[in-house]
Amino acid sequence: MIKFCVLGSGSKGNAIYFNVDGQQFLVDCGFTKRETAKRLATIGRLINDINLVLVTHDHGDHCAPWIKKEGLAVTSSGGLGCGVVVNRFLLSHDSEGGSFGYTIQDKDNNKAVVIIDTGCIPEEIMPHLFDCAAILIETNYSIEMLIDSPYHTELQERIASDVGHLRDQCAAEAVEAVVWPGLKYVVGLHLSSNCINETLARFELESVVRDKVVDGKKVDCEVVISNQKIPTKMMTVM
Repeated sequence: MIKFCVLGSGSKGNAIYFNVDGQQFLVDCGFTKRETAKRLATIGRLINDINLVLVTHDHGDHCAPWIKKEGLAVTSSGGLGCGVVVNRFLLSHDSEGGSFGYTIQDKDNNKAVVIIDTGCIPEEIMPHLFDCAAILIETNYSIEMLIDSPYHTELQERIASDVGHLRDQCAAEAVEAVVWPGLKYVVGLHLSSNCINETLARFELESVVRDKVVDGKKVDCEVVISNQKIPTKMMTVM
């Protein structure tokens, strides 16, 4: 069983809580220790419940100094015990040490994937999205809103580049390519406060899962959009 909740996602901090067959950990933690504890408390968890943090990359909004200091930060693949298997794969983002996505699989082969901070979805990573019950994916900007944003031209070009952030339509296209009847959740991550809004992100993702029928079976998938300030609900796949 995989339970997860996005504690917060955006340029001011990212953290995703996972409980996989009793193993509790985070993917990224860009909040202070105090703020992380506060957000965990909203879902009835303690900071001491967290065994490790799977870090996607070394930017401060994903990897706060305290998690390194306390030895929680991990960037690796392998088993976490109790049959939990984590695999990482390379993404496309301008982080000095590289940027990684993760698949997380429980003992019953339920699988979730996290893709955050990537300028594009390289074809070679698409197999990691197949057969996932939950896809957590960056929907950072709308191209129209980016162009009209207060960002200077150089920053706009960096965001829209292959080593920047993921456009909402690119996220939707990736999801559309792997939709299957077992897909239960698609979660939009890392929305820019200036370049997209929840309505646009939801529209793009819902457009590729709504009323879908695959192999004669209706896809019953919920789209959830994360927020910088407020944790999402707890979601479960089993």
